[in-house]
Amino acid sequence: MTTEEKPNVVEFFCRHLVGLCITFRHKTHEDSVQPPRFATCSGTLIVVDDMLCFLTAGHVLKKLDELRASSSVEIVSTAWADTFGDKRVSDIPIPFNLRDARFFYIDDEDQGLDFGVVRIELHHARLLAKNGVVALQEANWAHQCDVSFNKYEMLGFPTELASDRVSSSGAGTVSPTMLGVRRVDALPIEHPPTRYPRFVGQIETDLPHNIEGMSGGPIFGFRFEPDGECRYWIVALQSSWNRNSRTVYGCSLPVLASLMTRWAQRSMEK
Repeated sequence: MTTEEKPNVVEFFCRHLVGLCITFRHKTHEDSVQPPRFATCSGTLIVVDDMLCFLTAGHVLKKLDELRASSSVEIVSTAWADTFGDKRVSDIPIPFNLRDARFFYIDDEDQGLDFGVVRIELHHARLLAKNGVVALQEANWAHQCDVSFNKYEMLGFPTELASDRVSSSGAGTVSPTMLGVRRVDALPIEHPPTRYPRFVGQIETDLPHNIEGMSGGPIFGFRFEPDGECRYWIVALQSSWNRNSRTVYGCSLPVLASLMTRWAQRSMEK
């Protein structure tokens, strides 16, 4: 992938960012007299075995799955927020039915795997594409191991920059944020090696806010060519972080995409 000259860098990379927005309330008297709660899951789109999916952190989908299965929670509405990219033609999120959505997720610390997908139906896929969202294809991860990167950035929706309740008009607000990350080779003491290698980095800039909520957002790797061109790949999904050391852990995209492809092919063979 290659970058272009754009007036807003964050908008350019937001072509790879989609928010799974949910409004809900707990079935208590306190919540019944308040506006619905609002939350957004950071993620991106990926095509695996010709199937388009929303890709995010596994622990994020696990919590969402528990929320939709809970008898004490009322889900008011859900939508795909695809309104942040530079090629968008609509600023209206796309409603969809979370109750009937097909989930798959894994959250295994020992394995180093933390990712999950929600299948995107055809009519939603068309709307997302029309609004300029770019899905990951195999070319993004197939030969990543041969690339030497010069810098990294992470993108997502910090909870502190989002509303926790919808407004009187029924809308919630989120704000995409991009942060520089320096990759580190030595694993921190508090995290032993995992079966599958993870991305480990340290946030370079002073944190203006808590990055909770950015889990599932893409981590980009950049390579500067001799002719001045800058190319980029999505190398991982942000999984967890240590606030004190500003260390970020990510689930490797080549690893998760290869596993998903293998699992999808096996399911077709059965």
